[in-house]
Formats: sequence, structure tokens, C-alpha cells
Amino acid sequence: MIRIFFLATFTSLFLHLKANDGVFYAAGNTLIPIKETTIQMRKEILNLERRGEWMQVDIYFEFFNPGEEKELIVGFVTPPAEGDAGDAEMAHPQVKDFMIMNGDRLLTFKIMRMEQTGFKVDSKLANGYDFVYYFTIRFKKGLNVIRHSYLYRGGSSVEVKNDFDYRLTTGTGWAGGNIGDFELNINMGDDSYFSVPDAFGIQSANWTIAGIGRVSPKINFNPYADENGGANLRMVFMRKGKLQLRVKNFKPLKDLSVNIFQLHNEISLWSNGNVKNEFSGLPEIVWADDKAELIKNLSDQELRLYRNLNYARMGYDFMDINLKKIFQKFNWYLPDPAIKPEHLVEYYIDNNLLKLISEEEKRRKLVPDGQQ
Repeated sequence: MIRIFFLATFTSLFLHLKANDGVFYAAGNTLIPIKETTIQMRKEILNLERRGEWMQVDIYFEFFNPGEEKELIVGFVTPPAEGDAGDAEMAHPQVKDFMIMNGDRLLTFKIMRMEQTGFKVDSKLANGYDFVYYFTIRFKKGLNVIRHSYLYRGGSSVEVKNDFDYRLTTGTGWAGGNIGDFELNINMGDDSYFSVPDAFGIQSANWTIAGIGRVSPKINFNPYADENGGANLRMVFMRKGKLQLRVKNFKPLKDLSVNIFQLHNEISLWSNGNVKNEFSGLPEIVWADDKAELIKNLSDQELRLYRNLNYARMGYDFMDINLKKIFQKFNWYLPDPAIKPEHLVEYYIDNNLLKLISEEEKRRKLVPDGQQ
């Protein structure tokens, strides 16, 4: 019987937009062998479901072992929290409900600092202060089904409200250098607006919606004009359902990052940047101490648009063609005639701000025309 040690590593995919006044807790990963060359990853079904600032990960693997039975010591590595995290958070891995099953057998595991285990690991995969979950998996000859699940805590910054990173490239470490049949399902919750990478290689990924939503065309997001050209993203509006990706012989060259942006960045990603965005000044108003003074500087049309922004976001089907045309520029506008104006959600304009807008319209003797 052969014994081999391999790792599943957690690596922060820090971009400049995440490293500014932020906090990193953990990231997701695919199991990777260090020396294994014969076992193939035939299938991976990766399900990601957001639960507040945590991400639930459920993975179904099918591995094929063409040779004799092998027993492997498996390591699952996560770095400690960084940035603005507290000492208590840094002292323990920001991962919970960790579970791994081989067939119908639940495996036991231990948690230690890497430097305490005695394992010799490439520094590119882990550092001594990292936490490691380790356990033993027995791969019988032929097909082996492994199920893995855990919750990990996403990060945040002044640029990104929630960011969830997951290393896909590690899946290429198995025999053949690819994942034979790969499926990814991302559930960020109903009525969500978030980003995913445009591509994991040379060609754009074939993202699809299972439910009601929309995937934008490719958008280049480079808020700091970095020399590397920023990131090519797809913005996803999900009214209800999940985002899916299915690929045969998947060989990712890039990793997954799912982001919910702070308001000032989100607004810049409502469209492709080549069209006028009538709401570019909204963050300044939202953050201002004297909102009423800034509202006085808005044009009559801007007042009308701001007043109707929440209705548009909820999918209200405007009768006014010109008003509808403006909102149709934005990735998240999916008009639905069945949606009624009652029970308005305070997406971007809260009730206090809406009151100030209405008061300014009355001061100018503008007559509100219902919800339009």
C-alpha cells in the first residue's frame, strides 16, 4: 500500500481593490495532490451558497484510480485571518462545519499549525503559521466518490462589501492535468448583484442562468488604473436562482473570485462604461452629512430618476418609454409586468433620502406622476 501526502490550500487572491483597508478571513479550494500522478479527477460538482458573510461549500468528487489501492494523508490548509481581523479571529481558522466523506464513511481529522505537523511542504502551498486539517483517504482501485463540505468566511474592504475566493487551478494537479467533467453552481441569494471572472483561460466562460437573471457582457474593471490592466469581469443580476458553469476537460488557468461591491464601485459596474450613467453622483449624496444641499443641485430629470431608482431595481415595468429606456442601460433592470409598486424595497434610496427628494420636487412645484 502506498502512502502519499497532498494538500488542499487556501490562498488569498488579493487584488489592489481588496487590499485597501480590508480584512481577509479565508478562501475555498479544490483538493490537490503533491506527488500523485496516476489518480484522475473524473468529475467535480462544486456548489457555493452565500450565507451572509460566509460561503457554504459542498463538493462532489469522482476520482479514478487505475492502479492498486492507495492510502493518502490529505492536508487542507487555510491561512490565519489578516488585515483588520482581531486577535481572537487570527488565533483560529475561519472555517467551520468541516466534513469529508469517502463513499459513505465519515472521516476523522486533526487541526494543527503546519509548523507543528512535521510535514515538508512547498512554501508556495503553505507556510508554517498556516492551519492544516489533515486526514487519511483510502483510494480503492477504480471509481472513488469523495464528498467535502465546509463554511468559510469571506473578506471585505472599503472597495468590496463581500469577496469570496476559491482556487480552481489546483484541480489541474491530478493525472491528465484537467478535471474531466466540471460543474459550478453559485447561489448568492435572491435579488443579488455580483461579479465573477469573465474567463478562466483564453476564452470567455460560458456562464448560464438557472432561474431569472442576467449575465452582463465582459466589463474591464480597473479603478486604480493598474498597469496589469485590471480585471475582466461579468456582472450577474440574479432575481431568483443560481449561476452555472459546465465544462468538459476543464483546465483553469485562473481562479474564481465572487464579489459584491461597495456602492461606489457597484454603480460604475451597472453598465459597460461606454454609456452615460445618470447615477454616478449617488454615492456622494448617500455619504454626505448635508444631503438636502446636494439634492438641490440635481436637475429635474435627476430628481425623477432618483425617485424611481428603487422601483427600477425591483423590476417595475415603466409605462414611460423615455424613463424605461434610461434604466434599460443597466445590467440589473429586468422589467416584469407582474411586479406592482407596493412594498417598495429601499435598495439605494432610503426613505429619508426619498423624503428629501420629494420635498425638493414640491419646492420646485414639480408634480409627481405616480411611480414615474
